[in-house]
Amino acid sequence: MAKIILESRPKAIFAALYDKMPFPTVGPIQEAALDVGVTAFEEPVDLAGLVFNGYRKRQLIFEQRWSSRTIRARIGEDNTRLEPNSGIALRSIQFLLPGYELLDRIEITALAQPVDSDETIQAHMTVPVTFPQQQTDLHFPLRGVWWAIQAADWSDFHKQEVFSQTYAIDFVKLGTDNNFFAGDGLALEDHYSWNQPVYATAGGKVVYAIDFLPDGQPGVPADTRLFSDDPRRLLGNAVTVSHGNGEYSFYGHLRQGRLAVSQGQMVERGDLIGYVGNSGHSPGPHLHFHLMNGPNPFLDQGLPFKFSHFSAGGQFFEEAMVIATRMIVRSET
Repeated sequence: MAKIILESRPKAIFAALYDKMPFPTVGPIQEAALDVGVTAFEEPVDLAGLVFNGYRKRQLIFEQRWSSRTIRARIGEDNTRLEPNSGIALRSIQFLLPGYELLDRIEITALAQPVDSDETIQAHMTVPVTFPQQQTDLHFPLRGVWWAIQAADWSDFHKQEVFSQTYAIDFVKLGTDNNFFAGDGLALEDHYSWNQPVYATAGGKVVYAIDFLPDGQPGVPADTRLFSDDPRRLLGNAVTVSHGNGEYSFYGHLRQGRLAVSQGQMVERGDLIGYVGNSGHSPGPHLHFHLMNGPNPFLDQGLPFKFSHFSAGGQFFEEAMVIATRMIVRSET
């Protein structure tokens, strides 16, 4: 008898509420992201559709229906046939919704039809949704004028990995010409971000630190053999700081051999962590930052976060604020 099962990654979603932002918005926005997998057993089936329903208690917040045509377009395949003991993965499914009524769960239903039958079979699952409350006051970790080339929104490349990097942010430094590199940008030294100091956003204990990975030439893909033993190396030379409250700040793509801290060391807010580099899977020098509920990217889950003590649009923000994609920010302290 044909059977399908549904799975999600993560199994429980940490969602973000974008309410406090430096510039006026149309209102609070909530975001939830996940991967969904559908697997067939016993007999081949054609996946006919997916239904997503988001709830807060008994209140329906949203509904989306994905036809087989939508699923085919999403996965880039000509059909949605699932052979026995095989399936498909739909990566980086995002929901951006008004944030007046916050989700507490997303219910997913998969509909499929056995190849040799007219009947329809279903699978159903519920994914809990929570909105973590940030405990650590994270001061902006850079000095000068920086451009958030990627942050938490629908256009963010980090959403390809929705477990730990859902809310990650990348910064490049802007020069006086409002570009982030001089010349043709093919040399590390052309990039204004290169070798810029990175400071601890808050105090804590260094629980992960590596600095032996080489800095690649901008625009040249890194040798994948560097990452084969440990996927964490995709984020290059890096430091993770535990803040002692279940929150861990992560600094990635740092310069080789220039870390100013070591594993086990205690740091205070404002201490030098290292310097911006181009190590790991990186197209050019930049700082990658995200917050997690544990020390290891790809193993521990990402948390939404806000920075404080930065300027944007000529105004200084001492209170923690969301930095959105393409926002230009400044910090001198």
